Amino acid sequence: MNKPLSEAEMIINIAARAAAKRRGMSVAVAKNLLLLGTEPTRENAILFSRQQTHHGEVA
Repeated sequence: MNKPLSEAEMIINIAARAAAKRRGMSVAVAKNLLLLGTEPTRENAILFSRQQTHHGEVA
């Protein structure tokens, strides 16, 4: 049996869906940015995606 989502998780999910639709990004990226305390802008989504892509590479 799945535990119901907490109220905070529900709010984050709703905000992530709204931000993703309004700003043209995936819901997952918008949610991750919100959880990091970062404004879910397109620019931050690009930076976040690049960071995830290059995670683990040595500069």
